[in-house]
Parts: sequence; C-alpha cells; structure tokens
Amino acid sequence: MKNTLKLILFLVILSACNTHQPVRTAYNLPEFTELESWSNLKSPQIDSFKILYTGAVKVPLEGMLNIEKLPENHGMDEMIWVDVFAYLFHHKTKGWYLIDTGLDSSFQDNGNIKGLLASNYIKECRQHKGENIGSQLKRENKDIKGIFLTHLHGDHTAGLPEINPRIPKFVGSGEEYLHLPFFYHSNHLSEKDSLEEISWEHAEAIKPLEKVVDIFGDQSFYAISTPGHSNSHTSYLLNTSSGLILLTGDASHTKFGFENNIEPGWITDQQQAENSLSQLISFKKMYPETRVIYGHQK
Repeated sequence: MKNTLKLILFLVILSACNTHQPVRTAYNLPEFTELESWSNLKSPQIDSFKILYTGAVKVPLEGMLNIEKLPENHGMDEMIWVDVFAYLFHHKTKGWYLIDTGLDSSFQDNGNIKGLLASNYIKECRQHKGENIGSQLKRENKDIKGIFLTHLHGDHTAGLPEINPRIPKFVGSGEEYLHLPFFYHSNHLSEKDSLEEISWEHAEAIKPLEKVVDIFGDQSFYAISTPGHSNSHTSYLLNTSSGLILLTGDASHTKFGFENNIEPGWITDQQQAENSLSQLISFKKMYPETRVIYGHQK
C-alpha cells in the first residue's frame, strides 16, 4: 500500500512538472562580426541603463556564499537580507529590454513561491507598496521588447505574473525550471509560456571569457555562459554610453564573494561555479573600468 501511494505521488508530481514547463524554441542568433579583444568594441548602442529595486528576501548565508571558504572571523549572520533587482536598458535602434524580473506585489506578504521546501530558500520577504515590478514598469511606461533572464530560479522570475506574458523571454539553453507540486512551485511559468534559448554551441571565446554570444550582432549586448549556480546560468555584458556594465547574476551574489573569489553555496556543479566566477573576476582585472553589478548587490 505504501509503495502504491508513493508511486501515485510520484506520477502526480511528474505529470504536474511536465504540464507546467514552458515551451522552448531556439533564439535566432543574428550575424555578428568576430571580436578579438574587448578593447576593440564598436561604439556603444545602449544609451540608457537603470536598476529597479523590487524588494528584499531573507536567505541563509550558506546559500549566498560557500561557507567552507569563509574566514572564521567573517562576522556575517547565518541569515542575511539580500536585495532583488530587475534591470532596464535601451538600445538605440531595438528599443527597451528587461534583464530578470524582480518581485511582484505578493512579496509585500509571503511571496509567490510556495511548497514544503520553499522556506529553505526564502525565510522572509519585505517590499514597500510601489516597489513591485508591475508598478515600476507602469511608471516607466516603456514598450518592453524582451526579457533576458540570468536563470530560472524563483527570485529572478517572481515578477513574471505582473508582466505581459506575450513579451518574448530569453534564457540559456537547457536552463532548468523547477516546478515540484507540494514541494517547490510557483505561478511564474507554465506550458502557456515560451522561452527562446540562447545556444552556447556556436559561442565565441573572447579572453578571459570562454563562451559569449553577441545577442544583437552589433557588440552592444553579450550573453556569457556562467554555469554552476544553475545548469545554464547566464551573465550579461552591456556596452553602454557610460561604459561597460557586467551583470554577474548569481554567478556571484555579493560584492564580498566576488572580491574574495568565493562562489555561491547553492550550486549545481562546484567546478563550473568556481570557473565561472574566476572568468568574471579576470575580466574585471583586465578591464578595471567595468562597472560590476552582483546578483543581489549593486
């Protein structure tokens, strides 16, 4: 009897996982000019960049940083508050785009990530009225052409319920979306949504970065393959009129982790996480004028 119940539960979970997975298609990569060095970038086409603060969540320190690499006197609490952002940028000819989605208004209460395991990741939420992504986009009044996601973890997709679902969404190829009924689930994505996947198969290697994709084909906006925190995590590099901006995403949650070469504690692959972070740190050292914005700290 117990085995039968376990099988039924497994089948229910498996079925729900399948029916809540978004449709995936390949992103049609435009033609691009090969780049030998980041010093040779063309004139910037991105003329506006803005950080949208959408609230904060309280999470375990051991998720943000590999605590085995922390010094004994690090002085940080076991639970820490981290900010959750979305990023808005404008390309001169292609229009307005969003990177990640921040939080919707449900985070003024308990948020929109549910299930028995949800509290292992987010302990508390805080958000003032008007900070949710829907309110901010309404005030911005921009025609958003697309949403680029660093990865599909809940704190980076939690704003989707307040955003027009017809806006195209882009993510690294094969990036996993976790939907486990009863255990960890959300209303962020379903089979009604579609994701355009950025393939790393034909990515360029431009030192010190091993795999990059020129998203628009004009050297203005690059996707960087930085797996480890998630299986196909993506960082982004923007060539803006005010200089280079590197969005690490959760390849490095915090400035402390970046400056001390400490990868996240929550990872899918240790070696990949270390390598991804190492590449981004090397980039900053080679191009010190680059503005670095971390996954949960600006």
